[in-house]
Amino acid sequence: MELRIKITDAEFADIESRSKAAGFPSVSAYGRNLLLPQHNYEQKWVEVKAYISNLNSGDVFYVRDALPNTPSLFGRWAFEQRADLGIEPVGKDRKGTNQWRKI
Repeated sequence: MELRIKITDAEFADIESRSKAAGFPSVSAYGRNLLLPQHNYEQKWVEVKAYISNLNSGDVFYVRDALPNTPSLFGRWAFEQRADLGIEPVGKDRKGTNQWRKI
């Protein structure tokens, strides 16, 4: 299913700047987050961070282990916040998904 709306260039620029400020990789991801509260990325990210904080030092994991149907955006957020989360990249699986270790 695809949803299309017409907006002005100024409206798009405003939405694009808000999506970047909120850390979303695209206007589409930002719009999905706003339109579908059941897919609230901020709340799901809180759950991922809680999962990571409960891991023991040395535990190896994938971000997808924290939640079913984890958005790919969370891999980027994990990479950007790796120092704050206390994690380091270990390598990638055959699909290119980052594997992490709790420091």
